[in-house]
Amino acid sequence: MPASVTPSPPPSSAASGSRRVKIGLIGLGRLGSIRARILLGQPRVDFVAACDTKPGADKWAAQNLPPTVQFYSTPEELMASGVEAVLISTATSTHAPLIIQALDLGLHVMCEKPISIDVITTEEVMAKASSKPDQVFLVPFNKRYDESYQFTKRMLQDGSLGEVHAVETHNADQQEPNGFFVAFSAMSGGIFLDVGIHDADIARYFLEPTKGIEANPKKQVNRVFAVGQQAVYGALKETRDADNGWGLVEFANGKVFNMHVGRTLTNGYESSTRVYGTKALSAINNNSAINRVEIRDQHGVRTQTTPDSFTLYGATFGKDIDEFAGAVLDGTPLTCTVQDAYEASKIVTALQHSFRIGKPVYFDDEGRPILEDL
Repeated sequence: MPASVTPSPPPSSAASGSRRVKIGLIGLGRLGSIRARILLGQPRVDFVAACDTKPGADKWAAQNLPPTVQFYSTPEELMASGVEAVLISTATSTHAPLIIQALDLGLHVMCEKPISIDVITTEEVMAKASSKPDQVFLVPFNKRYDESYQFTKRMLQDGSLGEVHAVETHNADQQEPNGFFVAFSAMSGGIFLDVGIHDADIARYFLEPTKGIEANPKKQVNRVFAVGQQAVYGALKETRDADNGWGLVEFANGKVFNMHVGRTLTNGYESSTRVYGTKALSAINNNSAINRVEIRDQHGVRTQTTPDSFTLYGATFGKDIDEFAGAVLDGTPLTCTVQDAYEASKIVTALQHSFRIGKPVYFDDEGRPILEDL
């Protein structure tokens, strides 16, 4: 199980004396343990329950969570415990059934991306969520909650960038000697779905693909094409996955998105975005250094790289929970809609498929990717 949990300081967006959402956390793995720490410090959240089916999870919870957080061995027990909402932080393949189960029980749901690894299942979840309009359903994409990305969005809105016509992203993890990425590949749907979905969403955030397609608003994408490699992790061939991938997306309004996703860096974690406008270019996180310190020694002049995505985007994990609580308690709007999650999912599903078949994937007039048999 992950390292011990220390509560995060609460954000200042709400008074601690107001009513709080009773929430249960499903999943205490790599990301779930981080969510647990952040939930303990949220002013509008009452973190009352946690669940994980893995052996030893009960011991980890007893050692790292306060006694006010009740541990349950199954999601069913947690959902029946009196919680108002659940935060799902489990393996991707379990997201859809857990979302549907929680919605059917009348609970509000926040779930890590993606909804599912296939388009049909994602559509089934969307239909279920649409049938529960009084329940909040959030699939957060952390870059939307990052101040640098929000600043660039404001530049777009006030005209400083001019007309944004292209977005380019680079999103790469550090190598893991234990081969976690290889084992995870079979459950994650592949590198484009697991890593690239964040980039597909932020590209849509800036390129606004719903504009300029009035003739057929359902079709936001014309085609995608992807290539990939197993540069370090050769075993990924068994799951038709890659440790480095490049994807190109042509939107129906003529705008373009180009991405690189990877898992083979040796210096740390890097995640940068370039937003191309007719008046200006915004380069976000162009420098991957963890701070502004230069180390000058026998090796020369150097900086230290951000070690992982949780370090770079740590603050966003509190902001999305705070927004979720506000939507439940006050009815405030969400930054990420279910439709946003669906559209990003279709793009990365098509990219992963394109990599596997070695050909472009086109989208039909209903806005769905045309996926050939593998």
